[in-house]
Amino acid sequence: MSLRFLRTVPVLVLLAIPGLPKSALACSCMWAGPFAKVALGKELIVLGEVLSHYKNSMDVRVIEVLKGTEEGKTIRIWGDTGALCRPYVSHFPVGTTWFFAVQKTTGEQASSLWERLFPSAHKSDFAISICGDFWLEVRDGRAVGRVTVEHYSNFLEWVPLSEMLTWLRSGGTSSTLSPTPLSTSSR
Repeated sequence: MSLRFLRTVPVLVLLAIPGLPKSALACSCMWAGPFAKVALGKELIVLGEVLSHYKNSMDVRVIEVLKGTEEGKTIRIWGDTGALCRPYVSHFPVGTTWFFAVQKTTGEQASSLWERLFPSAHKSDFAISICGDFWLEVRDGRAVGRVTVEHYSNFLEWVPLSEMLTWLRSGGTSSTLSPTPLSTSSR
């Protein structure tokens, strides 16, 4: 290889980087906190059941809207493609029930081949962030996850479902959540 070629390649690579789509760049964010700290800051909080997955999205049957407004009985929530600050939808198995704190997507829809292969969100869709715990699983009458944990860890806790519903319906003002550590045998 010539010396000129070896000098030209790095320059071309550096010039091409700004032209990459945003989805080609990696996500970077700090963990903002547990569900009780971050969820109320989102525009929509729902209790919902995961109905299906399609690529990096999931359809969720809305059981109850706890914050915000949503007329649809089913919403689409978009997860990670590998470079977004979102959890993979595989984290939320079909048939499971969750509290989701989400925000509307920008909904820019392109008609390119790339878009047909890797669909993106519409304006009526939602996205869930991984920059905090914006979800809690509902199982056995409990809301399970990082409810009030101060530092990111594998430590999970639970509160009775009725307590979480009361707290969310009041906008976080009705009572203080009293989570119980989840035993490792219950995970």
